Amino acid sequence: MKDIFSVLLFSVLMGATLCPRAALADDFEEAQKAQLAHQDKKAASLYAKACNAGHDKACHQLARQYEHAQGVPMDRKKAATLYEKACNQRNSESCKALGGLYKYGEGVRKDARKSQQLYEKANNLYAQACDSGEGEACYRLAFSYQHGEGVKENTKQALQLFEKACDNGHGESCRRLGKFHEEGKLVVEDRKKAFAYYKKGCERNEGHSCLSVGLFYFAGKWVPQDFAQAEIYMQKGCKLASEADMCQDGK
Repeated sequence: MKDIFSVLLFSVLMGATLCPRAALADDFEEAQKAQLAHQDKKAASLYAKACNAGHDKACHQLARQYEHAQGVPMDRKKAATLYEKACNQRNSESCKALGGLYKYGEGVRKDARKSQQLYEKANNLYAQACDSGEGEACYRLAFSYQHGEGVKENTKQALQLFEKACDNGHGESCRRLGKFHEEGKLVVEDRKKAFAYYKKGCERNEGHSCLSVGLFYFAGKWVPQDFAQAEIYMQKGCKLASEADMCQDGK
Protein backbone atom coordinates (compact mmCIF):
# COMPACT_ATOMS: atom_id res chain seq x y z
CA MET A 1 0.00 0.00 0.00
CA LYS A 2 2.85 2.30 0.89
CA ASP A 3 4.50 1.63 -2.49
CA ILE A 4 1.28 2.43 -4.35
CA PHE A 5 0.93 5.68 -2.41
CA SER A 6 4.52 6.63 -3.26
CA VAL A 7 3.91 6.00 -6.98
CA LEU A 8 0.74 8.11 -6.92
CA LEU A 9 2.49 10.94 -5.08
CA PHE A 10 5.38 10.86 -7.56
CA SER A 11 2.92 10.99 -10.47
CA VAL A 12 1.12 13.99 -8.99
CA LEU A 13 4.37 15.85 -8.38
CA MET A 14 5.64 15.09 -11.89
CA GLY A 15 2.36 16.27 -13.34
CA ALA A 16 2.62 19.51 -11.41
CA THR A 17 6.13 19.99 -12.76
CA LEU A 18 5.41 19.11 -16.38
CA CYS A 19 2.09 20.90 -16.84
CA PRO A 20 3.47 24.45 -16.52
CA ARG A 21 6.23 23.59 -18.98
CA ALA A 22 3.70 22.20 -21.42
CA ALA A 23 1.56 25.31 -21.00
CA LEU A 24 4.59 27.51 -21.73
CA ALA A 25 5.33 25.57 -24.89
CA ASP A 26 1.68 25.82 -25.94
CA ASP A 27 1.61 29.60 -25.44
CA PHE A 28 4.84 30.00 -27.41
CA GLU A 29 3.63 27.80 -30.27
CA GLU A 30 0.29 29.62 -30.41
CA ALA A 31 2.14 32.94 -30.47
CA GLN A 32 4.23 31.74 -33.41
CA LYS A 33 1.11 30.66 -35.27
CA ALA A 34 -0.50 34.05 -34.61
CA GLN A 35 2.59 35.83 -35.89
CA LEU A 36 2.63 33.76 -39.08
CA ALA A 37 -1.01 34.72 -39.56
CA HIS A 38 -0.02 38.40 -39.15
CA GLN A 39 -1.94 38.60 -35.85
CA ASP A 40 0.89 40.50 -34.19
CA LYS A 41 -1.14 41.89 -31.30
CA LYS A 42 -2.33 38.41 -30.31
CA ALA A 43 1.22 37.07 -30.70
CA ALA A 44 2.59 39.77 -28.39
CA SER A 45 0.05 38.91 -25.71
CA LEU A 46 0.92 35.22 -25.85
CA TYR A 47 4.67 35.88 -25.94
CA ALA A 48 4.29 38.13 -22.89
CA LYS A 49 2.47 35.40 -21.00
CA ALA A 50 5.16 32.82 -21.78
CA CYS A 51 7.98 35.30 -21.13
CA ASN A 52 6.61 36.21 -17.70
CA ALA A 53 6.64 32.51 -16.87
CA GLY A 54 10.31 32.17 -17.86
CA HIS A 55 10.34 31.19 -21.55
CA ASP A 56 13.50 32.83 -22.96
CA LYS A 57 12.54 32.47 -26.64
CA ALA A 58 9.21 34.14 -25.93
CA CYS A 59 11.04 37.07 -24.28
CA HIS A 60 13.28 37.33 -27.35
CA GLN A 61 10.35 37.38 -29.78
CA LEU A 62 8.46 39.91 -27.67
CA ALA A 63 11.57 42.11 -27.57
CA ARG A 64 11.74 41.98 -31.37
CA GLN A 65 8.12 43.09 -31.57
CA TYR A 66 8.81 46.08 -29.31
CA GLU A 67 11.96 46.92 -31.25
CA HIS A 68 10.18 46.90 -34.61
CA ALA A 69 6.66 48.00 -33.55
CA GLN A 70 4.94 44.76 -34.51
CA GLY A 71 1.56 44.59 -32.77
CA VAL A 72 2.83 46.84 -29.97
CA PRO A 73 4.10 50.44 -29.87
CA MET A 74 7.81 50.81 -30.64
CA ASP A 75 9.69 50.81 -27.34
CA ARG A 76 13.39 50.01 -27.65
CA LYS A 77 13.98 50.57 -23.95
CA LYS A 78 11.49 47.82 -23.20
CA ALA A 79 13.02 45.69 -25.97
CA ALA A 80 16.43 46.07 -24.31
CA THR A 81 14.99 44.95 -20.95
CA LEU A 82 13.45 41.88 -22.55
CA TYR A 83 16.60 41.04 -24.51
CA GLU A 84 18.59 41.30 -21.27
CA LYS A 85 16.18 38.96 -19.49
CA ALA A 86 16.50 36.35 -22.24
CA CYS A 87 20.27 36.84 -22.52
CA ASN A 88 20.60 36.12 -18.81
CA GLN A 89 18.85 32.83 -19.58
CA ARG A 90 21.59 32.06 -22.13
CA ASN A 91 19.58 33.01 -25.20
CA SER A 92 22.36 33.75 -27.69
CA GLU A 93 20.18 35.70 -30.13
CA SER A 94 19.07 38.07 -27.37
CA CYS A 95 22.66 38.65 -26.27
CA LYS A 96 23.59 39.59 -29.82
CA ALA A 97 20.50 41.78 -30.32
CA LEU A 98 21.21 43.59 -27.04
CA GLY A 99 24.80 44.06 -28.17
CA GLY A 100 23.47 45.78 -31.27
CA LEU A 101 21.34 48.15 -29.18
CA TYR A 102 24.36 49.13 -27.08
CA LYS A 103 26.48 49.53 -30.21
CA TYR A 104 24.11 52.11 -31.71
CA GLY A 105 22.62 53.53 -28.49
CA GLU A 106 19.04 52.48 -29.19
CA GLY A 107 16.92 52.12 -26.05
CA VAL A 108 20.09 52.17 -23.94
CA ARG A 109 23.07 54.48 -23.54
CA LYS A 110 25.64 53.84 -26.27
CA ASP A 111 28.40 51.67 -24.85
CA ALA A 112 30.95 50.07 -27.20
CA ARG A 113 32.57 48.03 -24.42
CA LYS A 114 29.24 46.61 -23.25
CA SER A 115 28.30 45.85 -26.85
CA GLN A 116 31.55 43.94 -27.39
CA GLN A 117 31.02 41.92 -24.20
CA LEU A 118 27.51 40.93 -25.31
CA TYR A 119 28.68 39.98 -28.80
CA GLU A 120 31.40 37.83 -27.23
CA LYS A 121 28.88 36.16 -24.93
CA ALA A 122 26.60 35.43 -27.89
CA ASN A 123 29.48 33.98 -29.90
CA ASN A 124 30.55 31.75 -27.00
CA LEU A 125 26.99 30.40 -26.79
CA TYR A 126 26.91 29.90 -30.57
CA ALA A 127 30.23 28.04 -30.43
CA GLN A 128 29.00 25.67 -27.71
CA ALA A 129 25.81 24.91 -29.61
CA CYS A 130 27.69 24.56 -32.90
CA ASP A 131 30.07 22.04 -31.33
CA SER A 132 26.96 20.06 -30.34
CA GLY A 133 25.87 19.92 -33.98
CA GLU A 134 23.33 22.74 -34.15
CA GLY A 135 23.48 24.08 -37.71
CA GLU A 136 21.73 27.36 -36.87
CA ALA A 137 24.36 28.17 -34.22
CA CYS A 138 27.19 27.44 -36.68
CA TYR A 139 25.51 29.77 -39.17
CA ARG A 140 25.21 32.58 -36.61
CA LEU A 141 28.84 32.17 -35.58
CA ALA A 142 29.90 32.16 -39.25
CA PHE A 143 28.04 35.44 -39.73
CA SER A 144 29.91 36.94 -36.76
CA TYR A 145 33.27 35.96 -38.27
CA GLN A 146 32.24 37.25 -41.69
CA HIS A 147 31.35 40.69 -40.31
CA GLY A 148 33.71 40.89 -37.32
CA GLU A 149 31.00 41.09 -34.67
CA GLY A 150 32.53 40.24 -31.29
CA VAL A 151 35.44 38.47 -33.01
CA LYS A 152 38.19 39.49 -35.40
CA GLU A 153 36.90 39.32 -38.98
CA ASN A 154 38.03 36.02 -40.47
CA THR A 155 36.70 35.01 -43.89
CA LYS A 156 38.33 31.58 -43.83
CA GLN A 157 36.78 30.74 -40.45
CA ALA A 158 33.42 32.05 -41.63
CA LEU A 159 33.45 29.81 -44.70
CA GLN A 160 34.39 26.76 -42.60
CA LEU A 161 31.50 27.47 -40.24
CA PHE A 162 29.02 28.00 -43.10
CA GLU A 163 30.21 24.65 -44.46
CA LYS A 164 29.71 22.98 -41.07
CA ALA A 165 26.26 24.54 -40.74
CA CYS A 166 25.33 23.31 -44.23
CA ASP A 167 26.52 19.80 -43.40
CA ASN A 168 24.42 19.92 -40.22
CA GLY A 169 21.26 20.59 -42.21
CA HIS A 170 21.09 24.39 -42.28
CA GLY A 171 19.71 25.20 -45.72
CA GLU A 172 20.37 28.95 -45.60
CA SER A 173 24.09 28.27 -45.05
CA CYS A 174 24.13 26.05 -48.15
CA ARG A 175 22.42 28.82 -50.12
CA ARG A 176 24.96 31.41 -48.94
CA LEU A 177 27.84 29.15 -49.97
CA GLY A 178 26.18 28.70 -53.35
CA LYS A 179 25.84 32.44 -53.77
CA PHE A 180 29.45 33.06 -52.70
CA HIS A 181 30.69 30.61 -55.37
CA GLU A 182 28.30 31.90 -58.03
CA GLU A 183 29.31 35.54 -57.53
CA GLY A 184 32.97 34.96 -56.65
CA LYS A 185 32.44 36.60 -53.25
CA LEU A 186 34.89 35.49 -50.51
CA VAL A 187 35.92 32.60 -52.79
CA VAL A 188 37.03 32.04 -56.36
CA GLU A 189 34.02 31.97 -58.70
CA ASP A 190 32.96 28.39 -59.41
CA ARG A 191 29.47 27.90 -60.86
CA LYS A 192 29.60 24.10 -60.60
CA LYS A 193 30.28 24.32 -56.88
CA ALA A 194 27.54 26.94 -56.60
CA PHE A 195 25.09 24.52 -58.23
CA ALA A 196 26.12 21.72 -55.84
CA TYR A 197 25.56 23.96 -52.81
CA TYR A 198 22.19 25.13 -54.10
CA LYS A 199 21.14 21.49 -54.52
CA LYS A 200 22.20 20.81 -50.93
CA GLY A 201 20.19 23.80 -49.77
CA CYS A 202 17.14 22.58 -51.68
CA GLU A 203 17.50 19.13 -50.13
CA ARG A 204 17.32 20.91 -46.79
CA ASN A 205 14.09 22.63 -47.91
CA GLU A 206 15.53 26.10 -48.45
CA GLY A 207 13.21 27.49 -51.12
CA HIS A 208 15.51 30.05 -52.75
CA SER A 209 18.10 27.32 -53.24
CA CYS A 210 15.54 25.26 -55.15
CA LEU A 211 14.74 28.25 -57.35
CA SER A 212 18.44 28.72 -58.10
CA VAL A 213 18.77 25.05 -59.09
CA GLY A 214 15.76 25.49 -61.36
CA LEU A 215 17.35 28.52 -63.01
CA PHE A 216 20.59 26.61 -63.59
CA TYR A 217 18.68 23.81 -65.33
CA PHE A 218 16.61 26.31 -67.30
CA ALA A 219 19.65 28.26 -68.55
CA GLY A 220 21.76 25.16 -69.20
CA LYS A 221 24.98 27.15 -69.04
CA TRP A 222 26.83 25.28 -66.32
CA VAL A 223 24.75 22.08 -66.23
CA PRO A 224 22.96 20.27 -69.07
CA GLN A 225 19.75 22.10 -69.96
CA ASP A 226 16.72 20.25 -68.63
CA PHE A 227 13.34 22.00 -68.67
CA ALA A 228 11.60 19.13 -66.84
CA GLN A 229 14.06 19.34 -63.93
CA ALA A 230 13.84 23.12 -64.01
CA GLU A 231 10.06 22.94 -63.54
CA ILE A 232 10.32 20.43 -60.69
CA TYR A 233 12.78 22.60 -58.77
CA MET A 234 10.91 25.81 -59.54
CA GLN A 235 7.66 24.35 -58.24
CA LYS A 236 9.31 23.13 -55.04
CA GLY A 237 11.03 26.48 -54.63
CA CYS A 238 7.79 28.41 -54.96
CA LYS A 239 6.07 26.19 -52.40
CA LEU A 240 8.85 26.90 -49.91
CA ALA A 241 9.51 30.54 -50.83
CA SER A 242 6.23 31.84 -52.21
CA GLU A 243 7.32 35.44 -51.50
CA ALA A 244 10.07 35.26 -54.14
CA ASP A 245 9.52 37.63 -57.09
CA MET A 246 9.60 34.84 -59.66
CA CYS A 247 6.81 33.04 -57.82
CA GLN A 248 4.41 35.97 -58.00
CA ASP A 249 1.53 36.27 -60.49
CA GLY A 250 2.02 32.80 -61.91
CA LYS A 251 5.50 33.56 -63.29
